[in-house]
Amino acid sequence: MVVGMVLASSCGDECPVEQPYSVRVSVKDKNYLNISQFPQLSPVDENLPFRTYTGTLYYALYDASTGVLIRESAVISTEGEEKEYTLAFPGIPDGDYKLAVWGNLTTDYPTGILHQDGKEHTDIYVTSGVLHFSPDCQTEELTLERTKGKLLLLCSNFPAEITRIEQNVSHVYQSTDAGLNYAGSTQVDKNVPFTNVLETLLAPTSAEGHSKLTLTFYTGGTRASETPYLKLPVMEMDMRRNEITAVSIDYNTSEGIWEIKMFIRGEWLTIHRLDIY
Repeated sequence: MVVGMVLASSCGDECPVEQPYSVRVSVKDKNYLNISQFPQLSPVDENLPFRTYTGTLYYALYDASTGVLIRESAVISTEGEEKEYTLAFPGIPDGDYKLAVWGNLTTDYPTGILHQDGKEHTDIYVTSGVLHFSPDCQTEELTLERTKGKLLLLCSNFPAEITRIEQNVSHVYQSTDAGLNYAGSTQVDKNVPFTNVLETLLAPTSAEGHSKLTLTFYTGGTRASETPYLKLPVMEMDMRRNEITAVSIDYNTSEGIWEIKMFIRGEWLTIHRLDIY
């Protein structure tokens, strides 16, 4: 798929055919770096069309020396079966430019915002680079990288009366530029029907220190009638870009104990054994 603009000409066959400068964009982070350590998740096929990994693209092209914005796109839907996506730049003079590209943006959030209003948002990808457009170099290549990690919550042997999970994660970055320079700090909230496997896209832990995870489990037939059943102590964890951070909660029915483990440095470590209700 090629994205660009076609410029009309009236000089007929005598005009030289313009070969617009272009950039081929591919996806680097198709699977999380440590996904093989989590049999609960299925890795994605890494040989699928580009649109499988990022459903939208947005780009901004700047003059490399002045920083002036030369051209930008709308948030465009990716289509087709190609493994790469080609951005075309007809009418761009020779010279040096800086290109920033974003994948999986929506029109609901400003460019660069990873989380807003406590929401998870999408699996955003970015890339950037300096382009040297000249007659000898008409095509450049850039590779998209994932901006977020994934929090995996595994719940086992829970009482049947638990109906809802409330999850709060604080101290994660709020924004990034296309060069993966993160900034800000925010909280992401999730309140969903109970499930044994809960996945959440989260920016890396911010410069404030460890991210803090708070989990509360509810019972009740409706949202209005739900009451807290179990609230766990606040847990510290570290979110990393393109990595899975995992927490396992298992109710040991024979002992009446809640066993909480966290996947740290390649192994499951017990962080709490609780008999709270």
